[in-house]
Amino acid sequence: MYKQMKTLFCYVLFLTMAIISLASSCDDRHPGGLSIRNNSDQTVYYWYAHWIYDKDYKNYHYPDTILPSSQPSPYKIRSLIPNRATEVSSVSRTPNYEKIFSDLPEGKFSVYFFTERPETQEAWDLIREHYNLYRKDVTYQELVDNDWTIDYP
Repeated sequence: MYKQMKTLFCYVLFLTMAIISLASSCDDRHPGGLSIRNNSDQTVYYWYAHWIYDKDYKNYHYPDTILPSSQPSPYKIRSLIPNRATEVSSVSRTPNYEKIFSDLPEGKFSVYFFTERPETQEAWDLIREHYNLYRKDVTYQELVDNDWTIDYP
């Protein structure tokens, strides 16, 4: 009898924990994070001003169209092979995207795409001077509607 009660208690405890876990994940935030999808036939590189790592991240989202004068660290410019998607959220917990978007000047998040990785400051300067990039601006609702994915192009 004791063994059956112990087993029943374990099942009830497991179900309770599962229900609490599911209930706590039901909010406005995406459970896995933001994704970037490359719909082209070539490798692309992308950069966006991150809300945690870039203290002035609001300056590089729509309506501003300027890139930072200093080249971002190489690990911040990521590559994406053709016809693939990648998860870009690298924090341990899912960010509150609704708040992030509400902090942006026009409520649009910008991702900058390049066809070549800028390896040097000089290459970065050329991209800035000649605007040799593709920029995608999305609203919070567009991101929700597109299953938390930003498409290139």
